[in-house]
Amino acid sequence: MRVISQHTNHMIQIRPQRQRPVGDGGIVVTQDPIYAVFTPVEGGAFLYENEKEEAERHFSFMGLTQHEDEATPSDPVYRLSVYDTDAEAERLEWDAETKQAVEDVLTRKARSSPNAIVIIESTPIPAPFPAFDTYAGDPAQLVLTLAEQGHDLGQVLHYERTFGRQRPEIIEALEIGVETWARMSVTA
Repeated sequence: MRVISQHTNHMIQIRPQRQRPVGDGGIVVTQDPIYAVFTPVEGGAFLYENEKEEAERHFSFMGLTQHEDEATPSDPVYRLSVYDTDAEAERLEWDAETKQAVEDVLTRKARSSPNAIVIIESTPIPAPFPAFDTYAGDPAQLVLTLAEQGHDLGQVLHYERTFGRQRPEIIEALEIGVETWARMSVTA
C-alpha cells in the first residue's frame, strides 16, 4: 500500500511503545513502537505519475509559493511525502499481522484526516484487463490471448512482477512469451 501526504516529513504513530518498571529503577520495553515516517519527495522518495495526479486532485494546497517571476505558482509536488508499507515490511521484517495492523491504521487515518493523507489505489501500469489479477486459468493460454490482443508482453510481465500478484506460473509463461516474441522479431 502506498500512501501520500501533502506534508513534508509527515509521521503517524501506528503503535505506542509500552514499558513496565523493574525493581532496579530501570524499564523493560514490552511493546516496540511503530511509526509511519513518510519520506519527502525532495528527500528522495519516488513518486509515480498516477500518484502525483491523485495527490493534486485530492489535496487543497494552501499558500503555494511562486517562482522568481512572482507570478507562476511553484509545483506542489515538492511538498508531498510517501510511505510504502510493502517496502517498510521488507526493510523491518514485519510479519503479515504487523503489516496488516499498519495498513489498518493508515486506512482509518485516511478516512479521518483526508486532507493529510491519501491512499493510492491505482497502479502506475494498469492491468491488461480488469480480471487479470484474478485469472486462474492456463498461463500459456493467457499469454497467447494477450499476444493475440496486441498487448506488450514485456509490460504485462513488468506489471505482474511489480504491481500484480507475482504468480510464479504467470511470470514464467510471460517470460517465455517475451523471449519467443523477441526471437520472432529478430527472424522476421
